[in-house]
Amino acid sequence: MTRNLDDLLNRSAAMSAGRSLDGLEPLVWRRVDALRGERLTGQLRLGAVAMALVTGLTVGGVGAVAAPRPRGDMAIFTVDAGLSPLVRLEAGR
Repeated sequence: MTRNLDDLLNRSAAMSAGRSLDGLEPLVWRRVDALRGERLTGQLRLGAVAMALVTGLTVGGVGAVAAPRPRGDMAIFTVDAGLSPLVRLEAGR
């Protein structure tokens, strides 16, 4: 909705409601300060969420790399292949 400020001021001047604008400026500045505070709070929330996301991804990545790997089907070709029962069969030749 678009309002023409000049028209609003002219209509306000034409009305003799006897309203005073003495306390208007402090009210406006309080509202401006409240909006700035809301914006700062929003930015802090966004920063906290971003930090939590980065921390989670970092810890998850380190945890995935450091987690022990389950033995696969091809365990005879690993470093522990010397402990395999097949080695004992070969030694008995």
